[in-house]
Amino acid sequence: MMSYVFSDASALFLMWVFAQAGLHKVKSANGLYYANLIAQYLNLEAYTDHNIQAKSQLKILAKGIGIIEVTVALALVIPNSRAVAAVLAIVLLMFYLLLMLFQIVQGKKNLDCGCMGPAGQTNISGSLLLRNAIFTVFACLCLTPGNSFFTSAMVMTIIISLVMILLNLTFEQLIVNAQRLKVLSH
Repeated sequence: MMSYVFSDASALFLMWVFAQAGLHKVKSANGLYYANLIAQYLNLEAYTDHNIQAKSQLKILAKGIGIIEVTVALALVIPNSRAVAAVLAIVLLMFYLLLMLFQIVQGKKNLDCGCMGPAGQTNISGSLLLRNAIFTVFACLCLTPGNSFFTSAMVMTIIISLVMILLNLTFEQLIVNAQRLKVLSH
């Protein structure tokens, strides 16, 4: 029974993570932010600085990624699609982790992660790599089948997923605070 609870709680938590991330990307107001961020991650800044068509293509790419993230979020809580969604979540999370790691190795530590949208202002860091690794473990837990109907364990599942969300928000705020303190101390 506990494996069902942790699988379902992980699915609910990751649904929240991916829905939030995806919705940031599909908002028209965030299009330019994500186009610039993708250009920075892919070292296309010089190409896109004066190329309006390239910026448009990157905005479309960002919206496409957002749609994929929202789709994964919804599929994680549908029992028949959970396994496929969990695999896609693992692939996305590992891709983001490796992309951030590559940027850190390249010395681009001041690059925004893009995780929380334009208002997030969180730079890539080892802490975010650890966070993505933990999220990947949660996605692996989603590979275990969950409950397909309402049970008494569902209350515990919801409580655990809400605690996971609160812990994640706390962890993200600690990362932001640590980064701001580091800037202020220099």
